[in-house]
Amino acid sequence: MPKVMVTMPDGLLKEIDSTTRELKTTRSQFFRQALIQYLEDYRTKKLESLMAEGYQEMADENLTDARAFLGTLSSLEEADNE
Repeated sequence: MPKVMVTMPDGLLKEIDSTTRELKTTRSQFFRQALIQYLEDYRTKKLESLMAEGYQEMADENLTDARAFLGTLSSLEEADNE
């Protein structure tokens, strides 16, 4: 497994060391898990952003379709009432 050197403030390293002791894990395992979680969160946010863009782009078309459906539904209800 490749090794990576990382520079960080002393306070952050102290907090990481304290946390790894509480979790009974190693720095390496802690960093791997933290990075996996960060990447999962990043991918989720990226997907949510793409979905929001898609919904926004489809908003006008979806509104037109909904209005057409409601118009058809109203016509069917009027025909049933006659």
